[in-house]
Amino acid sequence: MVVGIGVDIADINRIKHSLDEFGERFRQRVFTAAEIAYCEQFTHEPAKVERYAARFAAKEAARKALGAAVPLRALSWQEVEIISSSEGAPQLRFHARAAELIAQLNITRAHVSLSHAPEHAVAFVVLESA
Repeated sequence: MVVGIGVDIADINRIKHSLDEFGERFRQRVFTAAEIAYCEQFTHEPAKVERYAARFAAKEAARKALGAAVPLRALSWQEVEIISSSEGAPQLRFHARAAELIAQLNITRAHVSLSHAPEHAVAFVVLESA
């Protein structure tokens, strides 16, 4: 059964501005160490920023999907993490309060899809229970 659905679109130029303006402070506030390592492996600047933007959108989409299931007080950015499967497909990992909500809602599967173009990144999240 679908418990929550979330979608978000991120403006890549806005993410680039935040990375340029606030640098490490922005990275550390929003992204986990694994997400930063993944994005920083891309040496071509547009590819790197697209990956950050897609992960930003995925975090927002996941927060929206959780918020569709239960009223949320703010989750920190670090509580939703986008990791890659061994095949390279994006997956969600939840920490702290987000992980507690996942358990409370008996969510057994979390689906995430990411896409990006030169100007925008989009993410779609579906949360399912048994």
